[in-house]
This record gives sequence, C-alpha cells and structure tokens, in this order.
Amino acid sequence: MLRLHVCLMAPFVVLMSGASAYAQTTFSATLTNSGENPPTNPTLSTGGPRPASFGTATFTLNAARTSMTFSATVFNIDFTGSQTPDPNDNLVAAHIHAAPNVSPTVNGPVVWGFFGTPFNDNNPNDVVITPFPNGVGGTISGKWDAPEGNGTTLAEQLPNILAGHAYINFHTVQNRGGEIRGAIVMALGITSSATLPTGTLGVPYSQALTTSGATPPNTWAMMSGALPAGLSLSSAGVLSGTPTAAATSSFTIGVTDSTAASSSQTFSLTILPSSLDFTSAQRVAQVVDGGGFVTQFAIVNLDTSQVSFQFRFWDDSGNALSLPLTNGTSGDLAGTLAQGATVFARTSGNSAPLLQGWGEVASTGRIGVLAIFRLATPGKPDSEATVTGTQSGSNIFLPFDNTQGFVTGVAVSNANSTQSVSVTLIFTSDIGAQTNAVITLPAHGHTAFVVPAAYPATAGARGSIRFLPSSPDIAVVGLRFSPNNSFTSLGSF
Repeated sequence: MLRLHVCLMAPFVVLMSGASAYAQTTFSATLTNSGENPPTNPTLSTGGPRPASFGTATFTLNAARTSMTFSATVFNIDFTGSQTPDPNDNLVAAHIHAAPNVSPTVNGPVVWGFFGTPFNDNNPNDVVITPFPNGVGGTISGKWDAPEGNGTTLAEQLPNILAGHAYINFHTVQNRGGEIRGAIVMALGITSSATLPTGTLGVPYSQALTTSGATPPNTWAMMSGALPAGLSLSSAGVLSGTPTAAATSSFTIGVTDSTAASSSQTFSLTILPSSLDFTSAQRVAQVVDGGGFVTQFAIVNLDTSQVSFQFRFWDDSGNALSLPLTNGTSGDLAGTLAQGATVFARTSGNSAPLLQGWGEVASTGRIGVLAIFRLATPGKPDSEATVTGTQSGSNIFLPFDNTQGFVTGVAVSNANSTQSVSVTLIFTSDIGAQTNAVITLPAHGHTAFVVPAAYPATAGARGSIRFLPSSPDIAVVGLRFSPNNSFTSLGSF
C-alpha cells in the first residue's frame, strides 16, 4: 500500500507479495576533570582554587536506533551565570564528541551539540535545562534524533558510540576546550527479550539470558515472582528444566557483574500444553512488516475457562517465517489467556526487505483473532484495516472493486502442511463478464496479487471472485485501496 495505482498495489503485493529490531541499549558516562585531555584544574578568575567539577550522564538508544535520549547532572559548573559570583565556572557549551580513533588520550570532533555553539538539537529541540535551585550546577536532557548532527548524523556515528569511541564534554569560560569529560560506555543491561521463547509441557527447556555492557563474571538471581513449575535459574543465567504445568508466568531476574553494577528485568514465559491441534486452527491469510507497514494482532479468549494459544507464520514458499515482534521473540507469538482476557501484539515495522506471508493460530479453546494492517505515510493520516481470523474453506467468495481509481488486492494461503493445492478463480463482474484462472500454492504456501494487474480483464470493473480449491485448506483476504492511499479490508464469505 504505497501509492495509488501502480505503487498502491505494491504494499498489498508486499502485504502479500513481497532487519529485525535491536534491543534498547543504555550507556553511561562519569564526567571528571581528570577525564579531560589534558586534565583540567578549576580555578577562580583571581587565581585561587574552586571546587572540582564533576557529573554523570545516562543515554538510551531506542530499539530502532533512530534516536538517543540523554540526561546529565553536573556539579560545580554554573548553569545560569549567577549561581556563583566568579565567571570562570560559567557553562558556555556542551557536546558529544566522537571519532574512530577517540580514546582517553585522543580527542575527537563535535558530532552533536546540545548547549551553546554548535547547537544541533533542533529537529525538534528537545533540550530541557534545570539549574539547581540551591547549589551550583544542574541537569540537562535532550534527544539526538536521526536528522540531527554537527555535519553528521546519529546513524553515521553509531559505530563510534557502540565501540566506545565517543565522549560527552562540558565547556566553561576557564576551560573552553572542555572542563569535564566522560567516556560514553555501554551500561550493564539485560538484552534478552522480556517475552521469553515459549516452552512446552513435559519437554526439556533451556534458555540462556544475555547482557550488554557487563564486566564478567556475572551473577544472576531471582528478584520477585516465580518461575514456571519445573524450571530453575542458575547463577550463570540459564533457565532450564522440564515444565510440569501449562501457564504463563511473570517474574523479575537481576544480574550483577564483577564491578558490582547491576540490572534487572521482568520476564514473561508461557508454557504451552503438550499438543495444540493446528488442523482446525484459525488462519490469518496475510501478514506484513516493513515499508511503513506493521501488522498488529488482537487475541481474545471467548471460552469459559483459561485458553492457551500459539501462532505459526509461513512465507510464500511455505517455509517458517520469523516475523519480528516488538513484544516477544521473533516468530514466537503464544500465551495463556484467562477467561475474557485479551492480548495485543505487533510487528516491529523495521523489516528490510519487506516481509510477508500468512499465519495460523491453534488454541486449547475458543478464541477470536484480529489482524490489523497499519500504514504510516509521511504527511498523511495513518491508514489501517482489520481482518478477522477465519477457518479454511472450500467455496469462498470475495468482492472486488477496481472502479473510480480503486483497486483490490487479494492474498490466499494454503493451510495444508503436506500437499500443494490448486485453486480455480472465477471472476464475475457487475456487467456479467466472467474470467477464469488457476493458481497453485505449495504446502503452507501463500500468494498475493493486485487483481487488475494480475487479471487485466477486471480493470475498471466491480464484481466477485469465487475460490474453488482442490482441497478445503485455503484462507482468503482482500484489501481495497483508494486513490488517496487509504485502504479497507474486504471480508470473504
């Protein structure tokens, strides 16, 4: 669903034709006079000593790596020019410096300025300065967005930042080359997804937890909550054991490295029943991620008791599709829902090239499934369409409308895991014309097409498509695109 006409089809063909997100990363810096190159010795303008200046800073790089927020607290540097009577400690500039050869003894150029000159936090300006009400110094925060930089960009400087070749610098009247400086180093953080890969009742489970910015050895421990029955956590950070009950558990685990730095995270882990029957699973005939598109899922328990569910995703050729999910492990969407409960999930939107395919969801009880396709187009309102998960069928009808600039896209999936399926398509237009075609899908295969592009006889016409498969294993979904780049779903019957 890019643009209308030719381009407009691309998304549906992406959506149906055809990068994973990173974890959020945190950094820290300790700013000191001795960290400067050369080290500084704060003095008054009259020559007498003044208190040493110092500070700390934290940085957070978002999972998409398109922005980095920061907050720095600095002591004994005058943020307003009036916190002390002497001008030497007056703050004149603050920057991030980086270069491939930056080290404690090698200085680098300014790559992003957030106080004084140059000032690069301008797209938009996120800087917030809060001087201490009683004392000398203050807190300053901001966000380095993708378009910003001092003749560079965040993307260009990421290799330097991630490699530890960057520092934050505060400049004063006395020390215009920099009074306090701190290397930007990756902070201790837990990088394992908060939603752990699912386990299965009675099947041995093992999952090693991971960190970034740690100085080994690391020691892991439970902080709160309880692991699924049958599992334990080793001090080395390995969750293992044989699950003895099917349920979803929430628990918090902490890690401490050899420097006594620590971090913690709350995890969710679902243990599924020993078997889920996919032969009667619900089908979502189209999933897509990338190019501005995300697929969101809403799963609701319609049963009178707890229900477990599990999705499986497949690409056009019938291979397992590792769909990137922002709230879980790629390709792993499963859980346990209490009576009446609903859970939401979504893809990351960061896949390049675009990913597309279809999904099926098995459950231990009655559930409802919605797939929500969402497209964000710069300068235009977001568009979205919702498709209900359905059972496969053997005689399916779908309306189409290719008039007044509208076009219809269609996705078809084969739920049969062992054999291909041939599908006869019978197009009947509102003027009585009829066109027949045959498509073949491999086992667990999928296809998508823009109706008037694939079948020119339907251009400028409205009507219906009848799908007659060689076995009752197909699911169908349609999307109708308008000239203004919006779209809506078409139900099959």
